[in-house]
This record gives sequence, C-alpha cells and structure tokens, in this order.
Amino acid sequence: MDHLKKMRGEVYLDEGVVAQILVHLPAKSVIRFGAVCKEWLGITACPSFVAAYGRRCPLEVLVYTTRRSRTTVELQELDALDVSADRPVPPRRPLARYPAKAGLPRECERRQYCSLVASCDGLLVLQNGVIADADAREQYLVCNPVTRQWSHLPRLRLGRNVQVRQRKCGFYFHGPSGEYRLLCHISFTFTGWRRAPCYCILSTGADRPRQLSVQATPIDDRRVDSDLLFKNLMTPAVLHGHLHWLKHMEGGVADEMVAFDTVAETFRRMPPPPVTFRECSNLLVGDGSLMAAELGHLFVFVDLWVLHGYAGPAACTGEEIRWVRRHRVEVPWQDDRLLLQEDRLLLAEGGDGGDVLLGWRRGVVAYNVRSGTVRQVVGVDASRHGIISLSRRVFRGSLVRHDFFEARPHPGLPLFRFCS
Repeated sequence: MDHLKKMRGEVYLDEGVVAQILVHLPAKSVIRFGAVCKEWLGITACPSFVAAYGRRCPLEVLVYTTRRSRTTVELQELDALDVSADRPVPPRRPLARYPAKAGLPRECERRQYCSLVASCDGLLVLQNGVIADADAREQYLVCNPVTRQWSHLPRLRLGRNVQVRQRKCGFYFHGPSGEYRLLCHISFTFTGWRRAPCYCILSTGADRPRQLSVQATPIDDRRVDSDLLFKNLMTPAVLHGHLHWLKHMEGGVADEMVAFDTVAETFRRMPPPPVTFRECSNLLVGDGSLMAAELGHLFVFVDLWVLHGYAGPAACTGEEIRWVRRHRVEVPWQDDRLLLQEDRLLLAEGGDGGDVLLGWRRGVVAYNVRSGTVRQVVGVDASRHGIISLSRRVFRGSLVRHDFFEARPHPGLPLFRFCS
C-alpha cells in the first residue's frame, strides 16, 4: 500500500506504479491515457519511460497485401507481424491502408500514388506524387504510425526540362546531428546536354537537399547491373556508423562490397563474403556483428557468414578480418518450384538477443545465433483475398516525439490511412 495515496477521499496511484502499468499497454492506449491529466502526460513523455517502452515493443516484419478493385488499380494493406517474441505467432497487426497507384479515373493521366520507401527507429518514409507531373514526383514524407505525426523531407527543385532518375540508397539516423537522413543517387539529363550524376542528402533538419562532394558512378556504367542492384539498395546493414551494401554502384570493376561513412560522408570498398550466388544473398547485422545470409543449394537452408574482427571499414585490413561461415539454418520450403521462381532473399535483419530474421516471399524464419535454434516459422502464402508478400523492412513502434515533427509539420496523406 506504499504506492497508494489517499487524498480528498479518492485513491491515487504513485507515478512509478502508473508507469509500470502503462509500459505494458498498446501504444494507442498509452497515448490516450496520456491525455487523462498532466501527471500522466508527463509520465508518457518522460525519456526513461519512452526508452523502456521502446525496449518492450516487439520487432515486427512489415507485410503487404495487394488487392485490386474497380475503383482503385491497386490497394496496398500494410500489416506488422511479430516474429521476435518466444511465443505463438499472433495474427498480423493492421498498420495502414493506402492505394499504391491511381485513386483517380483511369482515363486521367494525373494519378496519385503512394509507396513505402523505408523504415527506421519506428519511422516510415513514404513517397508520394502524381504520375505525369514532374514537379510533383519524388516527394518524401516521414511519419510515426504510433504518434500519428508527419513531416516532410526537402524536395529537389528542378526545371521542367530536366529529367531525373532518383535512386534511394538508405534512410538512417545521423548521431552527431540527431537528424534522420535519406541518401539518394541522382542522375539527371538536361535538354541537349548531360550533367554528371551525384549524391544528395535529404535531411529532417534541413530545408534544402545537400549535394555530396564525392563523385557518383553513372547508373548506365557497364559495371552496374541495375536489374540485380536496386533490389536491396534501401536495406543496407547499419553498423559502426556505416551503411553496408553487398551490391552497390560504387562497387567497382571487382564488384566489391561498399560501405558509406555517415559522418565523413564517403564511400569505401570492402572484400565481399565468399558466397556462391550473390543474387540470393543479403547483408544484415545480428548480435552486434556484420553478417551475410545466402540461400543454399535447392533453397533448403540459409548459410550465415560472419565478418570476424570487424570494427569498421577503415580497419578492414589484415588477416584478423575474415568472413567465416558460422551457421546453417534449415528452412521448411524445400524443393518448391514457386520458390525457385522467386529466389531473392527479401528480408535479412538482426533482432534482439541474438535473433536473426530471414525471409522471402514464402515466409520468415526467426533464428537465434546464440542458441542455434529456429524459434518461429511464418508462412505468407497468397490467399483469395489478395497477394500477400513480405517487404524488406522491419518495424519497432516508438513513442519518441522528434523535434522535426514540430519544426516542419505536415498534414499527412489522405491516401495513407492508419488502422485504428
């Protein structure tokens, strides 16, 4: 009873007890109870509570369901699937609904579209625009599905005679500035002459895009295999303040692995893992190590390679830095013809406590590198209600109210509807 106070005939809970109760509730309930009184609002806004709540939020895989109708060409349903907890897998949690294309009559050339670009620290990056409108293309918005806050990234302002091809290369947190940044490769052509490609940073803390001083490799370079390259550009493995790609434009003639220093803003090449099929492989960070996941022979297992002794690209020299195959994960989708047709490793992401999530269009395996056990297997087969597929992104809810939401608010997208 030490935690209870009796005042004016009413019973009040101690703030510590309230915090212990609220931290176990869904995010929507936490936000609603924060509006009860100033004391509870202070609890939910306290940095220690926000951090504790973030640690309790499960790591979830984002799953798409694409539906077709007469009025909308494609309706995208975005769900979150918890695969990190050591318990029976719950149903998919509805997160948002939005039309991937159209929203206007088919005969109209100006069709609105919306697509998910990235997920990082509980934030989603969405691309929104209007087809056949050059000035409306490539608008990027940042939202927090938990707090329902919106902001926008600075847009490229180009003339009508400029054709641009913009490749997103990663959305990441920049520690020194506290900003979230989107790295983009820009290729653009003016009427009658060409300008060299470049890299730009779109930041939550800036009003304009900022061009990097590093030279960019042209997309049409013979060394660049665009069909295989751009599948995993937006899912770099983030470790030691660097973004890592197994395949990237800056890989050079030897097709090496590439790392981007988010502080110095420079690229560096690294020795790739000795995988047999790089098209069926991807990088990830698991248990504090840089790893490479590769679908094995006949896709009946996944091999996990670990880069031993790695402390950053600058230290990637010497015999102590080497790739070692440490784990082989058996999967249930053996000798499946459908899998053979869609053999790309779509999702490879490290979770907490040694968990590693491995997935593709046929399902997800939650593997623990410490115990060597497969914890959960989730199937995502197509259904009569729509085409179900995995994204390459994971999500962990966050109650953090970033300053850029207040400094550069956005009303949000009417097309993008959060689920209640």
